[in-house]
Amino acid sequence: MFWLLAIWEALLLVITIGLMQVAINQKLVRYAVKQGGVALGHKWSDATCTEAKTCTVCGKTEGVALGHTTETGTCDRCGESFSKWELGEYVDEFKIPTGDKYIITSSTGVFSNSATNNSELYASVQIDRNKIGIMLWEYGSHLVKGIFDYENYEITILDTRGTRYTFTGTIYDGGTRIYFRNADRARIVNILKQEGTVKFYLKTTKYSVSTYLFDVDTAGFEEAYAEIN
Repeated sequence: MFWLLAIWEALLLVITIGLMQVAINQKLVRYAVKQGGVALGHKWSDATCTEAKTCTVCGKTEGVALGHTTETGTCDRCGESFSKWELGEYVDEFKIPTGDKYIITSSTGVFSNSATNNSELYASVQIDRNKIGIMLWEYGSHLVKGIFDYENYEITILDTRGTRYTFTGTIYDGGTRIYFRNADRARIVNILKQEGTVKFYLKTTKYSVSTYLFDVDTAGFEEAYAEIN
């Protein structure tokens, strides 16, 4: 019985201390009010693209985030870029920048030939003020190179509206890029200015039939293209 009594007394003590603390807190609040103490109030930081208006004192939020001004280029509000195209600059033999700029994007796809079907493909499209070129890596690592003079590719592009265009590309002996003809440059640029996904299909038959299929995301292309002109 004594141990039960001890537990009961301990419990009463805890309750009593708790009530006393509440009373003390209430007295402190009343004293602060009497002395002119007031709530701090909220101090709001402005809403951003990704966060709502937020109180810097307590962390409370109000409203919603503003959102980015674009989903394809560079946000005018915060400067974040959503472009799929990167801006680069050529260098000379001493690795010194020449001032000649280019833009480039990369993609994955599939390729087929007499030895394989729908195998992994890595591709890039690079554009400067003079040329538009495509580089292809079979199996994701084996770079396609030109051998024995030159080789032509029949290139079909499917734009975002479903329209097909046919071009000729050429890779030269020892080269690593398939270049479009200069006369086709304006048409290709206009296709890439459409927002969405543009499909590329390349076919060569000089030595054996090889085909390459990949997509290009045009997000940010027009803004990036303006940087090299």
